[in-house]
Amino acid sequence: MNLKNTIAALSALALAVCSVSCEKKEEVAASLPEMTEKGVSELISPAEDSEEYSLGEYYFSPNGTKLYCEDETISTDILLALENYFLSFQNNDFESYKASMYTSYAERYDKYLREVYSKNEGVDSDYSLKNSFELRYNNLRDILIDTLTYESTEDKEFSGDYTITRIRAEHTIYEEGVTEESFVKSFFESYDEIFDTDYYKEVSADVDKLMPITFFVMAKAEDGNEHKIVSEANIILAEKDGKYYTFG
Repeated sequence: MNLKNTIAALSALALAVCSVSCEKKEEVAASLPEMTEKGVSELISPAEDSEEYSLGEYYFSPNGTKLYCEDETISTDILLALENYFLSFQNNDFESYKASMYTSYAERYDKYLREVYSKNEGVDSDYSLKNSFELRYNNLRDILIDTLTYESTEDKEFSGDYTITRIRAEHTIYEEGVTEESFVKSFFESYDEIFDTDYYKEVSADVDKLMPITFFVMAKAEDGNEHKIVSEANIILAEKDGKYYTFG
């Protein structure tokens, strides 16, 4: 096949993939209730005789993810921020991952990885924020592969592909003697050292609020079933100008 034909074939393939992807998105959108001005559906209460009743009330995101809040003090904006963060891993989208992060953190951590981590670990080329993203991307897939391999009665290999289906956010519960402020400060201690600055003080002065959240994530895997890929993990979100950003 000559170069001209190869380019034409690749272009046709790209258009076909885009067409299938667009069709799937349209199918999802058509099956969802109308979105409100908050960017989610109205609150949905499962029927008492349904399998989902015990999970509680939820919102649909435009992507079809079911979003669960512990109470009304956890906004749907927080859940959408968490969804965007995990969709970046689902879709292997580094730029979306970086956009979900607090800007100075992404910049400082990338610099640290390139200048310090690469040298200390003896990496042949620069180890950057993108490599850190790839590690997290692969870890989530490996979790599913291990689960599916363990549960499967067939001798087969799994890819680890998945689709995020549910995200739940709760207020973090602290151990005795720990306050929200001390919990947040302890989170930033390691960054104070590697960034060589009082990073907690710097971030606190720049954002409107720092909020610890405990969350859970479920996804539909290639076996057609839902599996928990994150269970009771803690994250710190920075709220600034009505938007939420992650660290790491």
